[in-house]
Amino acid sequence: MQKTILILIFSLIISFSYSQITVTNSDIMIVGDEYYVGNDANPSVILGTPGGNKNWNFSFLVPVNQQGSLDQDTITIVSPSVTPYASSYPNADLCMIDEEDGWSGTTINYTYMNKDNTGLYIVGESDVVLPAPTMFMPFPLVYGSTHVDGPIATEDQMYYGPSLDWYFPDTLAPLFSGGTCHTIDSALVSAQITNSFEVDAWGTATMPDGNDYDALRVLVEQDYSYTIQIYCSDTLTGTGSGWFAGGGDSDISNEIHFMSNHPDIRYSLVTLDMDSAFIEGASFLNGSSLSSINTIESNIFNVFPIPSSYNITVETDNSTNNRYELFDLSGKLVKENDFYQSAQINLSTLAKGTYLLKIHDEKGYVNKKVIVE
Repeated sequence: MQKTILILIFSLIISFSYSQITVTNSDIMIVGDEYYVGNDANPSVILGTPGGNKNWNFSFLVPVNQQGSLDQDTITIVSPSVTPYASSYPNADLCMIDEEDGWSGTTINYTYMNKDNTGLYIVGESDVVLPAPTMFMPFPLVYGSTHVDGPIATEDQMYYGPSLDWYFPDTLAPLFSGGTCHTIDSALVSAQITNSFEVDAWGTATMPDGNDYDALRVLVEQDYSYTIQIYCSDTLTGTGSGWFAGGGDSDISNEIHFMSNHPDIRYSLVTLDMDSAFIEGASFLNGSSLSSINTIESNIFNVFPIPSSYNITVETDNSTNNRYELFDLSGKLVKENDFYQSAQINLSTLAKGTYLLKIHDEKGYVNKKVIVE
């Protein structure tokens, strides 16, 4: 009887340790990744309750919009140096390129990010550089963890001229100033964001392709607010001129992310857009996070040993000219070379951590994760 109880306890411990995962910065977004993200306008999802050992069934998600048309985005992670706005982001680690197909054609968005062991941060979008980094996801993610980032200033912008006159004509000056002023000279808009994160559940997520992944459920709340200050002039005496309150507003948005540390999943498995307790829409990973129209079969190249402290070997039976490129997590190219059927890569000069090995042949490329101990 005692032996049976011990076996049962041991089995529960093993089950618990394998199911309750930790997601770190090495599990999210590496240069060279390409994701296909489907958008379901009418998702059939049951959220369930917080806690452990949950089962989330996302097998019914389909990439279809409200009009019944295919709705899928292509997201590529690249080095900022190869993007149109590189000069505005000299210290950015990553750039996420999101190609969205709409009724008016394809829209390309560039989101610039920094990544370290504390989180993934947005530093700007296209030519709009944020005054301070805004957290997209904290690290590490473990069941029960919470984090609050902010308030972070996202805008501190002065407005003059025609754009100001459209929204705040001079006829409003007496209203803002209590009757002491006669013209509006400028407006200062100040905005801030506070992001709150809570990992409230862990379990298994079943995706539309039928695969199951260990996952964490992350609740994200974004509290956005702004204020407007109006500078009004007293054109008669000058004594009444000054700054006056011009109003403001706030808005709270909520998302739920299902995150995994599976080596082939480096993006949110599923993201739910929430309106209070209702699901407004869902986006989901609709293909391998390392897939690309130019990728090749992973088993063509053998890389060993992993992890390693000194050297790794790349071997292939492929009788073509090949090339490898080794990137760190910031997207920096640290080693590269051409080879035929075998290559030795010296890792002894590299810092400990996770790297991306990109191996090319004449047909395309494959990504491999390399860990330096």
